[in-house]
Amino acid sequence: MVTNKLTIFVFIGLLATLATCISATEFVVGDNYGWTLNFDYQAWAKGKEFVVGDKIVFKYPVGKHNVFKVDGSGFQQCVVPAANASLTSGNDVITLASPGRKWYICGVGKHCETGGMKLVIDVLPQSSAPAPAPIPAPSGNVIIVGDDRGWTLNFDYQAWAMGKDFVVGDTLVFRYPTGSHNVYKVNGTDFQQCTIPLSSVPLTSGYDMVTLTTPGRKWYICGVGKHCKTGGMKLVIDVLPHSTYAQAPSPWSSYNGARRLGNTRVLGLVA
Repeated sequence: MVTNKLTIFVFIGLLATLATCISATEFVVGDNYGWTLNFDYQAWAKGKEFVVGDKIVFKYPVGKHNVFKVDGSGFQQCVVPAANASLTSGNDVITLASPGRKWYICGVGKHCETGGMKLVIDVLPQSSAPAPAPIPAPSGNVIIVGDDRGWTLNFDYQAWAMGKDFVVGDTLVFRYPTGSHNVYKVNGTDFQQCTIPLSSVPLTSGYDMVTLTTPGRKWYICGVGKHCKTGGMKLVIDVLPHSTYAQAPSPWSSYNGARRLGNTRVLGLVA
């Protein structure tokens, strides 16, 4: 009897291992473009689900690029910590072994800083992949900063934000030419005075994606020169909780419905 139970446990363990192997996915970073200059890797990653056990593969001509795993600060500033070792095979395979946010850059020349060779992904635990919630929460919407104008000088972002709703789970995207602007999250006082806190780190990718994770008032400015003070590059929004969707329809419901296109809202500046 003991032998039979042991056999069953071993068999169940083998099935679990096999299921893990089968469910793992291999992502080639950039698909057919591979790991290269002037490619929008954040746009490539958007909508993809990365789970513990998956593999990401960086493909490039040997000697032309490399891959460094860095932290959030190194990612934003395109700085490679001295202790980090680069991957250089041209077919660099990385197994995602733990959940959380992961950052990768190219350390050759200014390939990260001006060539856009940087990737950030969020890795989910395995347990979150197979079982959807019985009542799924509303999908977050992608809000493009400044509509066609993007994140730029001499645009009235407060007029743009007036009358729009921002909800926990929405993803806000600041789009601008890399190097011409940046994005800082600040508090109300710094927003009014266009002051950058010393401890703050800017977003600088030119395609900065910010997920609204908590309700309340949020403030954002550009920290380049006087872009905030005289160029109008500042935005304050009020973020609503998820429960807003479950409330009785308001007089604005038809307006909100008209604004939504599937799961995407194309709005002006966001945070």
